Amino acid sequence: MDSIEKWLSVKEVAARRGVSCDTVRRWIQRKLLRAFKISERSNRRNRIYDCFRVAESELDRFTRARMTF
Repeated sequence: MDSIEKWLSVKEVAARRGVSCDTVRRWIQRKLLRAFKISERSNRRNRIYDCFRVAESELDRFTRARMTF
């Protein structure tokens, strides 16, 4: 592992896994995917979202754990 870890946003994780941002947030909420909470943000519809970052190595671990043959 590199000494400098790359951190991904919820949107980047969703794009890599081919799922929605809400699905990624659900994985984080259910503690299936470990993430670092940055702050709360709101969008134009005034919905408040927690802003998370996921380490690239954590996404790799999650992906390997979910692989099915």
